[in-house]
Amino acid sequence: MSDNEVEKFEITDYDLEHEFSHRPRRQTKEQQIYGIWAQESGGEEEGDGDPRSNIPPPSRIRVLRGGLNFVSGGIQQSGKKDDSKEKGEGSDENESESELSSRPMFGVGGAADSSDEDIPRRQPPPSFGSKKSSIQPSSTSSKRQDIAGLRKGAGRGGNTSGLIGSGLGDWEKYTSGIGSKLLKKMGFEEGKGLGKNLQGISTPVEASKRKGKGAIGFYGSERSERSIKDFPVHDSDEEEKEKFKDLLQQWKKTGSKKKIKYVYKSAEEVIQEGRTKKLKPTDDSHITKTKVIDMTGPETRVLSSYHAIAGQKNFIEDEYEEDKKKKYEHFDLPELLHNLQILLEKCEDDIIRNARTGERESDRIVHLTHEREKYEVLVEREKTEMESLDQALTLVESLETRHKEQTLTLSEATNIFRELKSDYLKVYNTFEIPYLAPTYITPLLKELLATWNPLAQPAAHKEVFTAWQNLVDVGDGQQQQQTDGSVPMDPYHHLVWETWASAVRSAIMGPWEPRDCAPLLALLETWNLPLVPMWIQAHLLQHVILPRITRAVQNWNPLQDTVPIHTWLHPWLPLLVDNLQSVYPVIRQKLSAALVHWHPNDRSAKMVLQPWKRVFSDISMTTLLQSNIQPKLETALSEMTITPHNQNLDPWHWFLDWDDLLPPQVSLDIMERCFFPQWYQALGAWLSTNPPHQEVIAWYKGWRDLIPKSLSNHLQVRQKFQQALEVCSRALSHQIGASDQFNLLLAGLDKLNEPPPPPPLGSPPQQRSKDWADIISSARRETLSMKEVVERRCLERGIVFVPLPDRKHEARPVYRCGKLNISFNKNIIYVQTERGWMPKSLTTLLDDA
Repeated sequence: MSDNEVEKFEITDYDLEHEFSHRPRRQTKEQQIYGIWAQESGGEEEGDGDPRSNIPPPSRIRVLRGGLNFVSGGIQQSGKKDDSKEKGEGSDENESESELSSRPMFGVGGAADSSDEDIPRRQPPPSFGSKKSSIQPSSTSSKRQDIAGLRKGAGRGGNTSGLIGSGLGDWEKYTSGIGSKLLKKMGFEEGKGLGKNLQGISTPVEASKRKGKGAIGFYGSERSERSIKDFPVHDSDEEEKEKFKDLLQQWKKTGSKKKIKYVYKSAEEVIQEGRTKKLKPTDDSHITKTKVIDMTGPETRVLSSYHAIAGQKNFIEDEYEEDKKKKYEHFDLPELLHNLQILLEKCEDDIIRNARTGERESDRIVHLTHEREKYEVLVEREKTEMESLDQALTLVESLETRHKEQTLTLSEATNIFRELKSDYLKVYNTFEIPYLAPTYITPLLKELLATWNPLAQPAAHKEVFTAWQNLVDVGDGQQQQQTDGSVPMDPYHHLVWETWASAVRSAIMGPWEPRDCAPLLALLETWNLPLVPMWIQAHLLQHVILPRITRAVQNWNPLQDTVPIHTWLHPWLPLLVDNLQSVYPVIRQKLSAALVHWHPNDRSAKMVLQPWKRVFSDISMTTLLQSNIQPKLETALSEMTITPHNQNLDPWHWFLDWDDLLPPQVSLDIMERCFFPQWYQALGAWLSTNPPHQEVIAWYKGWRDLIPKSLSNHLQVRQKFQQALEVCSRALSHQIGASDQFNLLLAGLDKLNEPPPPPPLGSPPQQRSKDWADIISSARRETLSMKEVVERRCLERGIVFVPLPDRKHEARPVYRCGKLNISFNKNIIYVQTERGWMPKSLTTLLDDA
């Protein structure tokens, strides 16, 4: 057809004649294989054989009975013809089975009969040629039959050792034998089949008879029943094959119209697809019911509400524009399709909306069910609590009634409270019933303790308070008394405070004598924690017992009282601890006043001061000894006459009696000022008379042994003895042997001066004991407070300086200094005058006091 020619589509006479002829033409084999790309040829109408090959097709019966037989085609050479005869399509279809069975066919078991070897074989086409001859020898045919028999027998479990030794696989001797090696690596053993359990093939390869002459798969599945049973195919595979069949029909030259596919959706599918779909607002909204005229489109529209603008406008306009551009044929109605589409979408929206409403309502039902179960349990619990509350209220009302009638006893009240706590514990704790106990129990306990003597019977009624502690104690045992009333007092604390504490307070303020402390200490030890709260004990100690002790200390006279003060004051140290610091200055002042006329030969003073060594502070004790004891000892030693003959040692023994009480530094000061000067003077006077050196040495050793070791090892004492020996050695050097003996004594003193040997390696460092000299020196180096300075100056001048326990000035203690009341604020002294508290200097204070 040239460029100027035009193809005509007019209806011809041939078209009219064959208008009702819908019988399809029979497709040739090439059309079945290549479809529309097949070349038209005249040979297609003559037969079903391949037009491109000179080989006639095999007989249909042969194909159906024996299957296909693939043979070598040889080599097609130009100028030569095939010696084998061609067989046409019209060969005899009733060929006997004996002729067919002589051929070794694919999938057919058994050996061929030797008499069938003369049947001529069809030569392969020249395009499938091979270098070997097309006519195969009989040995090849028999070997093929043996192989087929081997595979079939292996599948049945037969013996194959004969076939393996009959030349099977002999061709591998010309190769590297890779096939057998690979099989052996994969577990193959000669004489056994393949497979996991060496079972071989269960069924030989079977030939399937095809229904027609179409391509493979054209007539459906060609699998045998045994194959389908052993290897089942899933439904998805069958569906894919069905789809593939539909696709195969597309290449056919058919004039049929495209089939209309209908899509059906169930309600479940619509609900599943619409889970994330945003629904359009309904027209029954009560928010806006205004008629809206929309003139933004190609035509005016009247809408029921504003919601329809956003929901329907885009959809309708888009569909409308598409429908205008689309070409319709025959009886297509776009308006009807549009309306049906709208109805369909509304129906889907209704289904989705109803499904969502159903899910929401079902969730609400589940929630309401849980709420109902929860409230049912709550109602049952409240009902039980109401019953318990009514019963507990009955017991409380009976307690109130008996209390008003004044017929309630302590045992009945105990039983009622015990029943409330054991049977109605939740009501007992929730409504704080223990706080009712002070109202009803306090009068009963006061009546019980009215005749109780705490000092004579310290353990009486203890079990009663123990029982009530278990019943009404609701707080911590260390709770403090609330003075502001913001938090109510623990009911048990209230009971103890109103009953027990009142009885004990009356006993302390009445018949108790501070000098007889044993009964009260036994009482406090019996009623200790947790039976009596700590704050009640502290109140009794600080506000009841301590004032009585302070008053007794002020009335104490060391010169007249036969009972030492430490015997009835020191037992309170574990309980009062620092609270007794207020009475210590009074005690020191009274002791100083009693020691004014004391003589060292009176040893009772040491018995009085010895117990206070560990009670008073080191500075206070040292100050007391230096002010009252040291001057008297110095006077006694100064008056002692030192002589080599008939020495009176009483003053020296008086001095030695205070060795364990006096600090070493004080003792050294006394010896250096009052003993050694007289001792040197007596020694010098004696050496001037040229005494025998043996007597001098004996006198020296006598005095050296009288000095305690705690003092003789000090450097000051050794230096004094060394000077005395040097003087004696020079004075008596003219005597025979005197110098040597004095040198020996000096050598002994030098050994004392040698430092001690160092400690061995790895030993812990030695701590030097802190003696009184270190204490005094450190006390002198420390900065004293203004209170301590005033206290020392008052002791030096004999002015009374005691604290006033009941007086406070700006939360600071007040002291009695002579006839003045003073207080300290840091390092400033404030004196109480007619104009108030005024600051004064230390000198003015001492002069006015």
